[in-house]
Amino acid sequence: MSDYGHLSRQATLASIVVAIILIVAKTWAYWSTGSVSLLGSLLDSLLDGMTSFMNFVALRFALVPADEDHKFGHGKLESIAALAQSAFMIGSAVVLVLNSFDVMIDKRQVVNTHIGIYVSVLAIVLTVALVLFQKSVMRKTRSLIVEADSLHYQGDILMNGAVLLAMVLAGIGIFWADSVMALGIGAFLCVNAWRVGAKAFEDLMDRQLPDVEQRIYELVSGAQGSEGCHDVRCRQSGPNMFIQFHLELDENLALWSAHEIGDRIEKQIIKEYPYADVLIHHDPTKAAP
Repeated sequence: MSDYGHLSRQATLASIVVAIILIVAKTWAYWSTGSVSLLGSLLDSLLDGMTSFMNFVALRFALVPADEDHKFGHGKLESIAALAQSAFMIGSAVVLVLNSFDVMIDKRQVVNTHIGIYVSVLAIVLTVALVLFQKSVMRKTRSLIVEADSLHYQGDILMNGAVLLAMVLAGIGIFWADSVMALGIGAFLCVNAWRVGAKAFEDLMDRQLPDVEQRIYELVSGAQGSEGCHDVRCRQSGPNMFIQFHLELDENLALWSAHEIGDRIEKQIIKEYPYADVLIHHDPTKAAP
């Protein structure tokens, strides 16, 4: 769990640092160009900074060990933070769309497009580096907070590419492209918000994990001395995964043998899912004739 906490905190801190750099750069670029697509990108970076800070705080609480009042730990805070992030993303998209229509009506033109191009390239480079780091952390921790951040930043790569294209087109006199790209960014924010929010909602509702369930059946069925299993239940709570099932064993086994088989299977599961809390109920079954 210490590796989980250390790596997840590093990922959220990296998100905060990148967001601060991009907020400063995009604010300057927006003031210099008047581009509504850059405004959308700025709003997104402001959102990134707010949510990354909120995620950092939530992660500290989520990593607090289980106590007398919270027997299953505090991992749900990750899902709550991700759900709040989804709501912020939708609000940002609404603001951007309204500004895009305002620019269309006023027929405002973009100026100093070279500044927008430089800042967009900087944003793409920093975001790609951050996403690669986040993916490395996700492979080791499966953190929902890092996953939510990474999904958003993956979208940011395309978003910054769209802004870059809008700046290039505005530079050759195609000013309407700026508003069109901004509307597209707003739609993309809504799609990302739905993905993050749906995942967080499923975790809060303790949705069964079908891939994990299938893997548990495979591990138990292939274990020596096991007759199979039933009533497999799996759920995620922040970094923790809770797995429980009924282990079917030959009714003629001695108690110590049944216990040894259960321990061996539990170790196999924890080896594959390091942050799993495994609860096994031993069920006697009649041996096949």
